[in-house]
Amino acid sequence: MSEAGKIAEAPRRRSARILMRIPLFVNMAGHEVPTEWEPVVTILVSKHGGLIRTRQGFQVGVTLDMRMQNKDRWTKARVVWRSPISNGQGYDLGFEIMDDPTFWEIDFPPDRWSEQTRPKAYSH
Repeated sequence: MSEAGKIAEAPRRRSARILMRIPLFVNMAGHEVPTEWEPVVTILVSKHGGLIRTRQGFQVGVTLDMRMQNKDRWTKARVVWRSPISNGQGYDLGFEIMDDPTFWEIDFPPDRWSEQTRPKAYSH
């Protein structure tokens, strides 16, 4: 089959997603005016991030402080996706953990991407 006849493949996820409810507190990092920590619960997690629902409409690119509600564990995360509208319960928000790959304390399967197979859209 010629290159023009191939169907474009969507980029594969780099790590497995797990449906898991983990109670967290989130807040915008480095904000000049102190804001209130919002209690949230994860919808799913992966080795590199997760998905939460939040009342606050954090914009893509914003850095968040996150901490587990029942443990003394903290991390920073970057918002990488947000649902365009609230579903009545809040915004679905995808985030990438920035500084602690062991934040979840879960043994995830190995990443699906290597440096050679990483989609160009995700290269730094």
